[in-house]
Amino acid sequence: MYWYNPTTHASEGVAAPANDDEAVRMLAGHPDSARFVSGYVELRLSGAPIERALVLEGHEERLREHELAPARLAWRERPRRPSAIGYELLVAQRLEEEGKDRRKGHRFRARA
Repeated sequence: MYWYNPTTHASEGVAAPANDDEAVRMLAGHPDSARFVSGYVELRLSGAPIERALVLEGHEERLREHELAPARLAWRERPRRPSAIGYELLVAQRLEEEGKDRRKGHRFRARA
């Protein structure tokens, strides 16, 4: 898929994520990640497929960066705040990654 990655501020061609966890990982790692994930979740809950939700969230962020708000975003004239679900998904992803790192560390120590 070709999209605007809001975490790197660049357009890029990448493999489309297979599930929501992969999509959340693509949006993680930026100070505004919770806002990006919240927007992604809103789009998914409205019925958008994974790839379309990511592309639209990237597109909306690109427009926000250039202060070009499309008509369908008029209700978002003030800066959008991240929802709790955005934070929850990012924390869950981080805890999952830390758990994997710890398990790898324990296996390594047991063999040594």
